[in-house]
Amino acid sequence: MDKKIALAKMLKEFETIASKGYREIASTFSKDCIPIGFFCPYVPEELIHAAGALPFRLMGTPIKMSHVQAHLPPNCCHLVKSSFESLLQGELDFLKGIIFSHTCDTMQGLADIWALQKRIPLQFNLMMPSHLDSEFSPPFLKAEIERFKSFLESHVGKISLSSLKGSIQLFNRIREKQREIYNYRAKGHQIISGIAFARIMRAGYLMDRERYHELLNDLLNWLPEEPESNDHLVPLYLAGNMTHSDSYFSLIEEAGAVVVQDDICSGSRFFRLMVPEDTNPIEGLTGRYLASYMCPTKYKGALAHIETLLREVQHSNAKGVIFLFYKYCESHFFDYPDLKQALESQGIPTLLLEVEDPSYSTEQLKIRIQAFVEMLSPF
Repeated sequence: MDKKIALAKMLKEFETIASKGYREIASTFSKDCIPIGFFCPYVPEELIHAAGALPFRLMGTPIKMSHVQAHLPPNCCHLVKSSFESLLQGELDFLKGIIFSHTCDTMQGLADIWALQKRIPLQFNLMMPSHLDSEFSPPFLKAEIERFKSFLESHVGKISLSSLKGSIQLFNRIREKQREIYNYRAKGHQIISGIAFARIMRAGYLMDRERYHELLNDLLNWLPEEPESNDHLVPLYLAGNMTHSDSYFSLIEEAGAVVVQDDICSGSRFFRLMVPEDTNPIEGLTGRYLASYMCPTKYKGALAHIETLLREVQHSNAKGVIFLFYKYCESHFFDYPDLKQALESQGIPTLLLEVEDPSYSTEQLKIRIQAFVEMLSPF
């Protein structure tokens, strides 16, 4: 098969999944599929998969807000409001369960309000410790993961040692393939555009993981060994609490830049660390979530976020950093002044974009991104 045709076919499959609404995606599931919803990278998807279910991530979709105002205050982020609106409109009735993790105040409050609706049969609240380097965190988190495992076994399916090890291996291989795609795009983006890249990453949270891994493997095998040079594009680093979306990746590329690395909730925070495969699976999962700083809702030392960001920006050779935040996200905004100061003290320019609904205000974002990229050109 011609390489271009093969690549187009694979990218189309990613697009088909990533561009659909929740109910449309669910219509493609087999009758025996058990979709379990979750929001955050702090949920161990491996356990859900090992129980025979499909981890299905809610990442916010364009939806008209017509019910949520009666339940939530206006100063909630779009992810919370759009997800709860989807629940109230029946878009998530296909879910067999929903998993909340202990992150921000808004998400913790949503867990209680969500449970009151009684629309989804199963709900579990995973109490992720906030102080990651406390001596009490490892035993606490290990007990929580074991409690989560028991919950899944009671309500979804038995989790054998071999099935859990197999799931850990699968998700590790997915992380490796995603990192390869990131590295490939950092060298040359023309083959995989920003829109296609966003769809590849987004689809990975919505589809059968074995099929997703197969597609990633095929994609990497079909890509030319030497990508085209992107020296004419300004390399940028993208940070924030948002997930991969077509709109802002395309806006960045239209402005003459390319995202070479990121620290967003559906990107490097997922594949930054592997789960050790040569140890007890529960201990391996526990260690992974405590070993890496992933989110400002967690504490791992006063400088953890600054050090992680500076190291990754410098390693990526990015010439500027765009902070892309959901409006009203206090956790990320509390960290922002220190991050901005640390970056600019190293001569790295920054741009803050505050977004209430990613499907709107694209023209305003476009102008600001263009101005930022022009400021960095030539670099």
